[in-house]
Parts: sequence; structure tokens; C-alpha cells
Amino acid sequence: MSGMTAEQRRRNLPGAIIKWYDIKRESKVACVVCEHGSSRLTAEALEEGMCVERLKLERLDMPVMSKLLDGKAAGTALQKGIRDGYDIIIAVDIIEYAHNPATVLKHIHNLLKPDGRFLLAADNRLGIRYFCGDQDAFSGKIYDSVENYVHLYPQEREEMKGRAYAKAELMEFLEEAGFRQRRVFSVFPRISNPQLLLAEDYMPNESLDIRIFPEYNNPDTVFLFEEELYPSLLANGLLHGMANGFFIECVPEGSLSPVNQVTLSGERGVENAMATILHRDGFVEKRALYQPGKMKLQQLSDNNEYLSSCGVRMIPAELREAAFVMPYVTGIPANDYFRELLKHDKAAFLKQMDNFRDILLHSSEPVAAHEVNWEQFEPGWEKRRKDDPNRDKWKKIAFGSREEREELGVILKRGYLDLVSLNCFYYENEFIFYDQELFLENVPMKAILVRTIEFIYKFNDQLDAILPREELFERYGLLKHMELFQKFISRFLNILRDDDGLSDYFKEGRRESGIVMENRRRMNYSEEEYPMIFKDIFHHTKGRRLYLFGSGRYAKRFREKYDGVYPVSGYLDNDERRWGMEIDGLPVLAPVALKEMNPAEYKVMICIRNYMPVVKQLKKEGISNFSVYDPNTFYRDSGSSVQEQGNDNGQNREQASPVQVPGSKKYNIGYVAGVFDLFHIGHLNLLRRAKEQCNYLIVGVVTDEGVIRHKKSTPRIPFAERIAIVRACRYVDEAVEIPVEKGDTDEAYRRYHFDAQFSGSDYENEPKWQAKRDFLRRHGSDLIFFPYTEGISTTQLKDMEKHEESQG
Repeated sequence: MSGMTAEQRRRNLPGAIIKWYDIKRESKVACVVCEHGSSRLTAEALEEGMCVERLKLERLDMPVMSKLLDGKAAGTALQKGIRDGYDIIIAVDIIEYAHNPATVLKHIHNLLKPDGRFLLAADNRLGIRYFCGDQDAFSGKIYDSVENYVHLYPQEREEMKGRAYAKAELMEFLEEAGFRQRRVFSVFPRISNPQLLLAEDYMPNESLDIRIFPEYNNPDTVFLFEEELYPSLLANGLLHGMANGFFIECVPEGSLSPVNQVTLSGERGVENAMATILHRDGFVEKRALYQPGKMKLQQLSDNNEYLSSCGVRMIPAELREAAFVMPYVTGIPANDYFRELLKHDKAAFLKQMDNFRDILLHSSEPVAAHEVNWEQFEPGWEKRRKDDPNRDKWKKIAFGSREEREELGVILKRGYLDLVSLNCFYYENEFIFYDQELFLENVPMKAILVRTIEFIYKFNDQLDAILPREELFERYGLLKHMELFQKFISRFLNILRDDDGLSDYFKEGRRESGIVMENRRRMNYSEEEYPMIFKDIFHHTKGRRLYLFGSGRYAKRFREKYDGVYPVSGYLDNDERRWGMEIDGLPVLAPVALKEMNPAEYKVMICIRNYMPVVKQLKKEGISNFSVYDPNTFYRDSGSSVQEQGNDNGQNREQASPVQVPGSKKYNIGYVAGVFDLFHIGHLNLLRRAKEQCNYLIVGVVTDEGVIRHKKSTPRIPFAERIAIVRACRYVDEAVEIPVEKGDTDEAYRRYHFDAQFSGSDYENEPKWQAKRDFLRRHGSDLIFFPYTEGISTTQLKDMEKHEESQG
């Protein structure tokens, strides 16, 4: 993509909040900087395209202007600025660190030319992210900023480097400094990586929930889905006051910016970073944030022309100097249109979905299946064993029976996977599209339709009650080959966003939905109740009769995993039609049957997704010995001994979890992750050393797709065989599949809560692995490196294999 390192891309993120603003090259520009925050990164981003002087916050923070001019302390740049005045002064992430914000702003006012402009960006202490549970950036605790830091001890205040302010406080500072003419933009998700700037006097014409990816100082403490609150906050006039940050344009004289909204994609790297600017006077322009990205504007224009030639209605646009310009369309955003239509008229919704599908069908000329490069989904397929079920599976779809090809659907020569409801208006009884930056060659049309359905239903689960999305998938024949369609979507997004370069950054700041739900769940119970119900679910189970409340999928999963350790005596169900039945040889009882039993002789395991009504029911009946089972959670104690688990030769390793054995080894649960291709002595040594240090060793094995995507190579041995080999190793207590999308150290830790991860020392000095170690240590775990086994590696074995093939 851009050739930039992840660190370079990360350093560029804060500069996006200024890069969109129209600053003439001949302007005399100054940027206020300090040792804290992201101000220096903003200055660096600006300096790439123009001459920018740096003003130190410490100089401006002096209480009397005469001190600012006092000899060498002022610096020649400041003296010259006062004498001549600056056209533009920029202060991003600065006010938070000023001892006297009003004084700093007064000095900045005096440094500006009469027709100059001051651009201020600052965090909001009443930002919605803080109400969602994010930690304050300065105190490191939740709700300190919301409470205006009133509960901090004097020592805590002294240790803080800065503090955030609310909108009213910022306005007061600016007013006192003489900046009476100003325009305020709300910033989301935060000023250090802005994605949306929204003028406070403008009402957006689209839902914001699917446009913004929230970010946090500590996502582990978040307990609300921020983007789901945007519509209600906007409707009730609260969105701007609770914005996560502000961008404020101030002018002593002259007019303010005519911009209403700015959408930014600064995280995509210099070639793909764009600003979409909505002007008050009726036009929209798309600009490249960096010089290398200007080629993308020509691609936008070419794609517009191509789609128009295929009969797809596009918003008319043209290239003007360094911008792609189009008129502002007052239509209804198609995503909102579909949602409202489904709520009020299901038949009309389906008719319009059919119309949308027909547009996609004609968005490019069709191609035959044999023209598709199916190798992209199974690289190295010809080297797989003939009995491998994954060998050449995509070709089997394309070249199989006529019915198979028909189910795959039309394959488009150009697949515009952004030709979806999110980038479309319903205008004058037609769908009109925009913003088509990229296409992939030879894409099934159905992959684009899958994306549209996902956008319509995103954060709108209530729509499933009207028309389940699975029914819509079935209507358009999407279910059978959904895996293939998702691969096209994933490949498209990887190219468009280039997320791999910032994956570690996103993991630090973007929340996991499972953690949000667990935090919310924890808040509903007392400190004593929560671990007994949700974490230590096997307490008071051994030696008691166990009853599963619910007899569906969750109960089946429980029995598959734990029946060998905790035999189940029966099922409980509120559906009286099931009472007296037998399921897998066990009776289904009415919950009232528990009243006839001794509470000390039974345990209830709730095995249904919607567990809350059952929890209330059991509490009301005075039944206290119960827990809630989640099949997606790893439980640390199943009541079996480590010795029992270690002697099962791999037969029951997925049916039992580790129990604490005090003092037996340094660590209780250990974790190792790897590909384990062409299993060799180096792998064996790693697993042996790991097992020597822990009671229970979990080994994660990378899938074939994970190797292809993340290591850019193809494993010689298929995943099913690799994990079977690892599972058979005497040192391994449990072998698990590493998910393609969620397979890094932080995600593994959240799933297994291991005490240490073990790895070969060949990674020890890599910054990425040092970051993994830092993460684990922050959470009370550790990353242990073992000496690398010299003379052998999978790469060496592959090289030897290639050499032998070339010789032979």
C-alpha cells in the first residue's frame, strides 16, 4: 500500500484534524506544541506540506505578556510572530496541559493578524465515551472528568499532567481571550484520530452509528455501545454537548468556514487517506489528505464514469484542481430508507431490495466462472493431499454442477463492493450512488448484496423481529456460499482500509463487544453474586445432582464438553409441553420439582441465551445454587485434576478445563501459539519447556486461512492434521483453533486468562512482541521466551524441500 510503517501511520493520525482545512501555501502558520499529548504529531503532519513555526506552550503560559517578550526566553520566532502576526495559529491537544488556558489564548490572540485564524482542538470532559465507561486520559479512572475532578486527592491532582474541559468552559476561555467570532465542530470518536467533524449548527442527513468506530483510552472498562446512543442524543439535542472532542475555528475579523461536515479516513495511510467535506453552499468535495493520495481522485472519477456507462445512477461529479467535487443531494440515505421501509411495509421493503439487487446485477459486465482467480482463496491448493476436503473447494463450486454455478450467481467483471446502501441515496424514486474508490476483479454479485444486508441490520436487531436477516439471505440464495462471499468482502476491506498496518493500535483503543456485555452484566449483580453465577460456575457442583435449565443448543454444548466430569441428572424447562419427555435419555422436569429436593444435593446450570428471566425466577423461588453457562467462555475449573487431564492422551482435552493446583508449578495455565507446520524438534522443545512451567498447557494452532492471510505463505500440512499432531503431543493438555479475525495475544488472553504465554526467543527483540509482553504484564500475566532451537525451523525444512524438488 503506502509503504509506511505502522508507527508512521499511527503518528499521522492526529494530523488529520487539520489536514482537511484550507490553508494556503503562502500563509504564515504557527503550531503550538508541548511535551505532552499529540501536538507535536500534528505539527509534523503540517510540516510535510508547508513551512510551520513551532510555538512552545510553556512560553505562552506565562501570566504577563512582558515576560513573553523578555530577551532570549521568548525566542526569535515568537518576537517575529508578534511583530508581523501569523495568518493561522493551530493548537491541537494543548489547552488540556495549560496552567492558565485563558492566558494562553490571550497571547495567541495577540500573535494573530487582524484577519488571521485560530484553530483549536480539545478533548471534552463530558464526552459520550466517558459516560460509556472510558477512563479519563489524565487521571486514569472512570468518571473523574464527568465529575470535573472534584473527588481527586491533592496528590493525585499534582501528579496529573493536564485535564479536560467541557464546551462551556472552553467558550468562556475563548470569550475572555477576545475570540468572540467562532464556529464549533463536534469531533468523533476523538481528536487524536478524528473520523467525523460535525458543525454544531448543522443537522446531519444520515445515521452516524455505522459511520464511526469508537475509540477509548481503556476499552476494557466500557459498558455501553456508544454508537447506538448517537441517534437519541441527536434527536434530543445532546449530541454536540457530549461530543468526544471539539474543533473550534476562531477569527478576530472576517468570515468563518462554510463547512458543515467533514468525514475523515486518516487511518488508511498516505495513499488512501481522504477528507469528504460538505459545504454549506450546496456542494461536496473529496480531497486527498496527502500528496500521494491525489491519484485516488482520478480513480474515483474513472469509476464514476464506468458505473454510469453501465446504467448505475451516480451523483454527477468532476475533478477540480486537487478535489473531486459533486453537488449535495437532499435525498434520504438508502440505509435509513430501507430500515424505515421494513418497519412500516415489509412487502414494499422486499420489492425495493429486489430493485437494488437488479442494479447490482448490471453494475458490470458478467464473466464466466473459469475467468475467476480461485487460487486467491486457496493458494497452493494443488500441493494439498487429494483427500483433503479443502483442496480446490472453490473450483468445485465454480465448475461443479449447473445448480452449483447458479447458486453462486452472476460474477461481475468489476465488483464494486462499496456499491451498498451506505453509499447511496434514495432520491426522486431512484437509488443514486457515490464514493466508489475501489473495485475487485471477478466478484460474485451476491457478495455485494451480503454487505448491504449487513449494513441495514447493523445495530438494528429489532429488524430481525420483523424479518430475520437469515430469511433475507435465504431469499437471495446467499447462505450456501456465505463463506466465499465473506472472503471477497474481507479481501476488499483489507485493501481499502489496510487495517493490518494499524491492527495493534485498533486493539488498544477499540472495544470488544463481549467485554462490553460482561461489564454490563457485572453491574447487575453484587460483588459476591457475580463470580458465583458467571465465573466460578462449577462451585458446589462436584458430588451433587446437576440439572440443566434449558434443553437446546447451549445445553447440548455443555454436555459435549463437561458430561465426563459432571454427569447431568436431567433438564428443567418452563415449557409444560416438554415435561415428562426424555432427551438423550434424561428426563425433562418442571422447575417446581426442585422444591421437593434438598438444596444441598443439587446444582442448576442455566443453559439458555436469554438467562435473565430464569435468574429472576430462581431467585424468586429461593433457589440460590445456580450458575449461567456461556459456550463461548473458557472456564478455569471443571473439577477434574490436572493429572487426570494429562493422562487422557488427548481424548477428553476439550471436555475439561484446568483446576488450580497450588505450588505444583510456577504457572497454572500456560499458552503457546503457532502454525506447527512440518512438526519438528524445535516445536517439541518449545512445548516441553512450556509444560515444565505450567500445570495446564493450551496450544493455539493457526488455521490455513490465518497462515495465508497473516504470514503470506501456505502451510504444507493442512490445519486438521496440524492440530491433530499437536493434540497428540504428551505435553499438550488442550489444542485449540486460533480464529482468523481474533487470534492475537490480547484476544487469546481474554478468552483463556492464562498466567503466561510461551514463545521462542527468535521473537524476543521484535517491537510487536514486546508490545504483547507489555499488554500481558498490565493484566497480571507474562510472556516468557525460551531459547531458540538452533539448526532447525519450518522455513529451513521448506527450503530444503524446494532444493530437493529443484534437484530432482
